[in-house]
Amino acid sequence: GPDLPPGLPASPPNYQLNPVKTLKTNLVGTINMLGLAKRTRARLLLASTSEVYGDPEKHPQSEDYWGNVNPIGPRSCYDEGKRAAEALCYAYKRRSNVDIRVARIFNTYGPRMQMNDGRVVSNFILQALRGQPLTVYGEGDQTRSFQFVTDLVSGLIALMASNYSQPVNLGNPDEHTIGEFARTVLSLANSSAPVHRLQPAKDDPHRRKPDISVAKRELAWQPTVLLRDGLLQTIHYFRHRLSVDEKPQNEL
Repeated sequence: GPDLPPGLPASPPNYQLNPVKTLKTNLVGTINMLGLAKRTRARLLLASTSEVYGDPEKHPQSEDYWGNVNPIGPRSCYDEGKRAAEALCYAYKRRSNVDIRVARIFNTYGPRMQMNDGRVVSNFILQALRGQPLTVYGEGDQTRSFQFVTDLVSGLIALMASNYSQPVNLGNPDEHTIGEFARTVLSLANSSAPVHRLQPAKDDPHRRKPDISVAKRELAWQPTVLLRDGLLQTIHYFRHRLSVDEKPQNEL
């Protein structure tokens, strides 16, 4: 399969291109980092994911929920890779007392995100700005909770500064259906593009919403950026990028 970009891509279209490499990045990469942290006595932050909960049967998702993951489905290379990375962290903690912090990161968006990463925020904004149909999988009644990037960064900083070494959800509990989200993007982008429904995606989680009581209690953290405000900043960034990237060559 084609090579993946550096780091581990979080979007299903990217990580499914090369599932073996996705698993190896999670396993070998995490082992390498834990070995380094052990030798240098460093504190290690694992950027884990809400995907460890799979298609959750518990709503909202709290850190004590073990998840509902298809171990052999198309998303398993990412879901199980991250679950194994968490297992490795706690194995190193128990055996070698490595100082770890584990953040389970829920959907995050904002300026400077990859424009073609295949996830819903970038898809919808690009489609709206180009006047293309917004592609919604299934009925659009599945939910997502989106957090703005600055909220996530402040959460990660608070987690690293804390003495709490169990997993912590970092996300925004403000839950929206994909259909509702599509309408919001169209309105904020002043776009009259239509909404186009596609076949439902396999193992697409139906509901996603973090329980952030642990982050509130242990880190005194909660998100503060409203979806509308964050989306306006992100749309502004995408609009600027499109005007630069899509100019005819002779104008540059």
